[in-house]
Amino acid sequence: MLEGERWVDELTASLIGSDLCYYLLLIPSLVPVLIFFHFLILLGNEYLDGTFPTLPEEVKDYVSAVLKENADELTSLEEVMDAVGDHLQASVDDLSDEGVHNACNYLLRLLHGDNLPKAVRKQEATTKRLEQTVDMAAENQDFAALESIWKVQTRDTPIIVDKKKLEKADARAALKADARAAEAPTERRKRKNEPSATASQAPMKEAARGTNSKDVKLESVDISIGTKQLLSCADLTMAFGRRYGLVGRNGIGKTTLLKMISGGQLKIPQNISLLSVEQEVEGDETRVLDAVLLSDTRRQKLIDREKTLQSRLNKENITDAEKNKWSDELNKLYAEMEALQLDKAPALASSILYGLGFTPDEQKRPTKEFSGGWRMRVALARALFVKPDLLLLDEPTNMLDMRAVYWLEGHLQGWEGTILTVSHDRKFLNEICTDIVHLHTRRLDHYKGNYDQFEKTMKEKLTQQQREYEAQQQLRSHTQEFIDKFRYNAKRAAMVQSRIKMLERLPTLLPVELESDIHFKFPECEPLNNPVLQLDEVSFKYNGENSPFLFRKLNLGTHTASRICIVGENGAGKTTLLKLLLGDLEPSVGTRNVNRRIRIAYFTQHHVDQLDMDTSAIEVLMKNHPGKTQEDYRAALGRFGLAGDMALQAVETLSGGQKSRLAFANLALMNPNYLILDEPTNHLDVETVEALGKALNTFNGGVVLVSHDEQLIELVCKELWVVKDRMVTNLEGGLEEYRKQVYKQLQLSN
Repeated sequence: MLEGERWVDELTASLIGSDLCYYLLLIPSLVPVLIFFHFLILLGNEYLDGTFPTLPEEVKDYVSAVLKENADELTSLEEVMDAVGDHLQASVDDLSDEGVHNACNYLLRLLHGDNLPKAVRKQEATTKRLEQTVDMAAENQDFAALESIWKVQTRDTPIIVDKKKLEKADARAALKADARAAEAPTERRKRKNEPSATASQAPMKEAARGTNSKDVKLESVDISIGTKQLLSCADLTMAFGRRYGLVGRNGIGKTTLLKMISGGQLKIPQNISLLSVEQEVEGDETRVLDAVLLSDTRRQKLIDREKTLQSRLNKENITDAEKNKWSDELNKLYAEMEALQLDKAPALASSILYGLGFTPDEQKRPTKEFSGGWRMRVALARALFVKPDLLLLDEPTNMLDMRAVYWLEGHLQGWEGTILTVSHDRKFLNEICTDIVHLHTRRLDHYKGNYDQFEKTMKEKLTQQQREYEAQQQLRSHTQEFIDKFRYNAKRAAMVQSRIKMLERLPTLLPVELESDIHFKFPECEPLNNPVLQLDEVSFKYNGENSPFLFRKLNLGTHTASRICIVGENGAGKTTLLKLLLGDLEPSVGTRNVNRRIRIAYFTQHHVDQLDMDTSAIEVLMKNHPGKTQEDYRAALGRFGLAGDMALQAVETLSGGQKSRLAFANLALMNPNYLILDEPTNHLDVETVEALGKALNTFNGGVVLVSHDEQLIELVCKELWVVKDRMVTNLEGGLEEYRKQVYKQLQLSN
């Protein structure tokens, strides 16, 4: 080190912590600029040491060097944050955005002091206030916390920084920044102070705790998410052996209620076994059939015990007493296994999997080879195999084709335990439900019968309630008029008092809270000339000379107002057919002819899952369709039921059905004249499915959709295309004919 630099170091060290420091700061002309710059660096490093003790030395030196070399350009908080903020945040674990902001603000003041730009000083003057008086004569002042009041005038003062260390710091900061960027969506959602759901209930009665009854009774249930209350003093009673459908509008709390029960926040009697089908099975080397068999823990324990006893009996040099003991135990174990019919378990598991669409060969394949939707079927098969006392199902038909839905309906109709299911499929609810639980206005109402019976009974009930309310209001009005008229009439004082007491005894009836009707609307479009979209002699197979053809010699055509529904078993090629129509896949043989003015909007659940969860609904539209006004974006959301504050909510906080509505609004802003929809009803409630069907009927463009929801098919489709055996046929009998074919196929497979 040079002699002059050593002198500066010694002088600066002697100044730190002394009263002279204050006066030197006031009179910068008394000492060389070199001292003040060195003093600046020391103050900055001391601040970083005290605030971020884990900050690496090389990063600290790097920050100082950047500030020194770019002092003239760094005149705003944003510029300082751009220069060093990322390095601080990348090098200090769990450093919040506010912490980076405060640190960069301090460093900005250290650089410029009173020479801060006017805009910055004005902003600080409006936001900062002196919280207490400062005694400048007091001893032990914390001068490290004082803000500098000078500006560095030179950029020539050298700072000894190891360039290799700086390069390493840069590389490490870049790696951390990349890792943080990759984890950003998930981590930000974790760090967000998003309110979590909480639940409470009245304590179970002692009589219910000790009973062997498998009925479920939850009393005075309250469920809230932040300040939003989903249920208030609601009661839920489920008799053993009954099958309950939980219905209500999207976003009202149906899935949350299931999670509160399955997660243990809402307590059920301990003697009731519970299983909830919520998450897909993890993909690994386990065979599909084995994954189902392993779910029966009791069976697995007996099998493991049998192996243990067999290994003991096969040992050499065992005594006769031990042999007799273990043989007796093994015989008892065999008797227990026979009573439980464990030998039939593989056949039962295989039949369940076959009913859900797994062929015998597919049942022998590892679970990792299947997509998420098929692993969800494995999870459903495990639940059906275990047969819990209480089975919770959340949208079980979403992942199934129509054949599997029909099989599941028949299987659940013979279910011996209790079922609570959330479903948007009206036919499914009609087929399996013995009772309906309606979640609305923060309470649960019970109805006997299936969904159609519930809908009829609910309308009658609401009509009767409204009549009773209006009659009571009329009685109250007439009685109050009499009281007001004769209140001061002595002769009628007794009559007035009698009517006042009568009003006090009347029960308080509230007006019926009717759920608002749901209306969807796609924008008007320019009609196209026919033909619109054709496949002529099209054959298709994926790459590879030896790969089989998925389709052969397809001749299909659509026109300007088509209403076509495509059905078929999973894996038959429905989505591939849509991609051929879209032009995303090129025919291996044949041609695709399309109207040159066609504008196709394509809806898939894949698009719903890829929405940016950290932005609001209106921001999603602004990003995808820039250049429009706020009113345009709000109007687009309003046409699909996302009005008011819902447009400003983070996408993450929306329910599955509300996310689908956002996806529809996003497509509508494209002003399409042709809609191609792949399973559009997933997560939509029954009323919303009906609203979607009506909107598609009034849309003056063409519609092609893949769906297994019979309500939507009956509302919309005029043509039914069946994908089967590498062919696509237009079924003349429509949905009713297809339903007969599927039921016949199920009977033959049984």
